[in-house]
Amino acid sequence: MRSGSIAGILLVLLLTSAAQQPAPSQPSQIVAQSQQALTDHNSKEALRLVLDGLIAFPDNDELELQLARVFIYEKHDAQAIAKINAILGRNPSNRDAKLALAQVYGYREEYKKSDPIYRELLQQSPDDEAAALGLIHNLLLEGKREEARLQLQAALQRHPTSLLLLEYNDYLSASARSTQEVRTSNYGRVQSGESFFSDSSGNRSLYSSQALSYQIARNFSSWTRMDETALWKTAVPYRTVVSGWEELRWRFNRYFAARAAGGAVRFADATSDALYSGDIEIYPYKGLALSGGYSRFPILPTFDAASLDLLSSGWHENVDYNTKNFSLNATGNLTHYTDGNRSEHEFGEAMRWFPVGKISLGGGYAFRHIHFQQEFYHGYFSPSQYWSHLGAGGVRLKVGKYYRAEYLGYLGGERINAGGFTTAGELLVRNEFFYHRFNFEANFSHFQLVQSTAAFRSEVLSGAIGYRF
Repeated sequence: MRSGSIAGILLVLLLTSAAQQPAPSQPSQIVAQSQQALTDHNSKEALRLVLDGLIAFPDNDELELQLARVFIYEKHDAQAIAKINAILGRNPSNRDAKLALAQVYGYREEYKKSDPIYRELLQQSPDDEAAALGLIHNLLLEGKREEARLQLQAALQRHPTSLLLLEYNDYLSASARSTQEVRTSNYGRVQSGESFFSDSSGNRSLYSSQALSYQIARNFSSWTRMDETALWKTAVPYRTVVSGWEELRWRFNRYFAARAAGGAVRFADATSDALYSGDIEIYPYKGLALSGGYSRFPILPTFDAASLDLLSSGWHENVDYNTKNFSLNATGNLTHYTDGNRSEHEFGEAMRWFPVGKISLGGGYAFRHIHFQQEFYHGYFSPSQYWSHLGAGGVRLKVGKYYRAEYLGYLGGERINAGGFTTAGELLVRNEFFYHRFNFEANFSHFQLVQSTAAFRSEVLSGAIGYRF
């Protein structure tokens, strides 16, 4: 009798304990909690929640898809794609999985894979706002503005109050900002860089710069820059020159913009002078930019030039034309120096790139012409006439979203005054690394042609770090 009472009490206690235990969260609740953890930048907690959920609900599509989203957040794109494809293998009509797959391909800039998925979703459901936004976003990054405009018009007819669609409409109607600005909501960027120069005549310089650019309003931006240049020669103490700039740029409409800048330079002898520039920019059609203006800036190629506190003032112009695989750049200026000299410079370069698998091979041509009224020996190259003609070849490559490189070689000839052409060449190595909002640059250049220092061989090693905010 006594043992039966004890057993009864134990049974009641067990049933009471079981009743008090909370019911396990449902998959939709786990997904919401995991997504909130990602919003709070706690990817470890997001991963833990979804893995625990999969123990309770194995092979659940909602949880598997949330796991893929965690992989995307942690930059494990390959794992995310494999996970999404596994979901679609079980359920080919899963709309959320298709949308996630299109998005991850878009992040990887694999638009040929991303766009068809968005189009399929819109064909199945023309009211799918997320698919429309994703496709418009891709088309803008691909440079297909007119196609993006047509897609946007169709989407706005179905979602006239969508804030995101209206933002894209404002952009296409009144802004010609670069596609990189469309892709991100960041408004500013800071950068710091260092560059070391040495040539065969013993000239050395260390150039340091810090810059801040900020998008104040849709059509109004600013650019602040501080530069410090230390110049020296073998067995000679160095001279330091410091300068600062503030530039403002206003975009009037899709065709016209203006820039104005002002600042000052302080030379090694404590002398200070004003610096300034003003430019008008014209964008007559897609890919083409024309600009021209007047500026005043210091001349600092060598230690000797820095000791003369030289400034140059004059007119300049520039033509830029860029498509996906072709670029053309031409510049020219007419300036006068504070030592009484006058100069004329022209430069032009054209490059054509040919995609070959995951790399691009390029070829092109570059020329330069320099003319000075007088051949002074004031620490800068001042020929009566100088010409160079160089053929160019190079390779571009990109590794995912984290690394881009460009290797360029130039070979040809140069001529100074009435002399004959001599062999000339350049080698440029450019590397850029990306991590979240940071970017890092590491570059090297070798020149086997006359420099602004009047030396015939030089090397430049430079690096920079930038952050978008």
